[in-house]
Amino acid sequence: MVKGLLQRKFLHVVVILTMVLAIGPMSAMAEQSKDHKADATVQQAKAAQNVPKTGFEKRDGDGWTTTEEESQFLKEVASKSDRVTYSVVGTSNEHRPLNLVKVGFPKAPSDADIAAGHNILIMGTPHGNEPSGHEASLMLLRDLAFTDDPDLLETLKDATILFIPEPNPDGREANTRGNADGIDNNRDHLKLETPEIQAVESVINKFQPDIVVDAHERPSAKGNPDLEVLWARNFNVDKPLYEISKEMVQDYVRPDVENAGFTTGLYGNPPGSGSGSEQILRNMSGLRHSIGLLTEAPGQQEPKRRVEMQRAAMDSVLNFYHERFDEVTGITEQSKVNKEEDGANQKPFYLSGTRDWDQTEYPPTILDPAPKGYLITDSQAEDINRHIHLFSLKTEKVGNNGIYVSMKQPMMTIVPLLMDHGADFNEVDGIPIYDTDNPGTAGNAKSLADFYQEQGEFKNDQAAAKVIAHLTVIHHAEQLGQSNKVVKHLKGFKVLVGQQEQNENISDRAAHMLNNYADYLLEKWQ
Repeated sequence: MVKGLLQRKFLHVVVILTMVLAIGPMSAMAEQSKDHKADATVQQAKAAQNVPKTGFEKRDGDGWTTTEEESQFLKEVASKSDRVTYSVVGTSNEHRPLNLVKVGFPKAPSDADIAAGHNILIMGTPHGNEPSGHEASLMLLRDLAFTDDPDLLETLKDATILFIPEPNPDGREANTRGNADGIDNNRDHLKLETPEIQAVESVINKFQPDIVVDAHERPSAKGNPDLEVLWARNFNVDKPLYEISKEMVQDYVRPDVENAGFTTGLYGNPPGSGSGSEQILRNMSGLRHSIGLLTEAPGQQEPKRRVEMQRAAMDSVLNFYHERFDEVTGITEQSKVNKEEDGANQKPFYLSGTRDWDQTEYPPTILDPAPKGYLITDSQAEDINRHIHLFSLKTEKVGNNGIYVSMKQPMMTIVPLLMDHGADFNEVDGIPIYDTDNPGTAGNAKSLADFYQEQGEFKNDQAAAKVIAHLTVIHHAEQLGQSNKVVKHLKGFKVLVGQQEQNENISDRAAHMLNNYADYLLEKWQ
């Protein structure tokens, strides 16, 4: 028993000694761990001090970042991060720069690589008195430049994140909605009149982003809800693209912004804001085959809070893009194919109208069937040269005085909006072509008259027969090269159409377009 007791006492002592010996090194390790943690904290603090800050951040939200501060901020970010490059893609009327920032991983790719790959575009402050989107975009691009988040780095490997932080620097400087000429830049995405929007659309045309974020504010709003959002609602946006745009807003952006502590709602009410107008970026993005997102912060809330909700929406878009990357890129690419096929097959085209609105109360204007294309004169083509270039429209020379613009192309989504007599904001009065056999001839004009007869644009068959017979005579003279007879009969044809219109034997639209065709042929033969 004594032996056993000693053994137990010995074992007890051994255990105690072992514990004592172990405590010493563990204490030393704990101290070392504390030292390492302290060192890491110091390093993080030093790194945070070296991270560039916006003017807004330096003033703790008491004053927005100026154009000069933006330029200095971008210069500093690009100098400290290989992921970032930037360039001036345009200048305002008052010669302020519009900067395009490109963020990629492990470094920002070349323009050629960006155009050949995938990207999204985040744009802040198209209205100068709505500054929170500008600040959020600057902060986000900076954070992407230095982030270690694996999901974000994976996204930056797959796609470039593009930013135009300040697309209206003159308006921002003056704190006005419009640019220096008083033009609302967000009503210029079809007309392309302002230098600022020409620069923006050149970027979109060159890089064809999968998603476009357009950050706005409601200047007089106090909240309730905080952030309002919306997707592209133009009827001519390809349906799968429209559906995933809506899903991004409803299933990602709104819940994520609400989880960040803000309330959300949908922007606009019929018959005004929130429409499918082709003039605004949200809808034009969809017509260009991108997912278009509008954000609208409440302009009467505290500045830092407005910036935070804009940033929450932008973060959500990046998360959506990361999670649904293959689906998003597949749908945006297929959208181009689908719309080209729609144009070839003369699917209905909407000159006006808004998806998600009551069509009985707000009926759309529809071309059904849509034309196969439009015939315009050389001078008209010159008038819309910037549109042909910035929308990459495919055109075909016809004779010595005409241009044919086919609907069989991805950007058929804007062709009638630019060229149809019935469009709300058309730039030229093109001649709709329903038969592509020899456009720009009297025989083709006769085919147009035949189409109008089929569509019931004439009061009766007798009225149609007079017009068609006259065009048949002109066609015969044209085939024989009898220019004097062609011109003489064309002038008589214009008188006939005028009489028919006055007697209400032909619709205004049909009369107008047949008159236009006669003018085109007169220019050709005189």
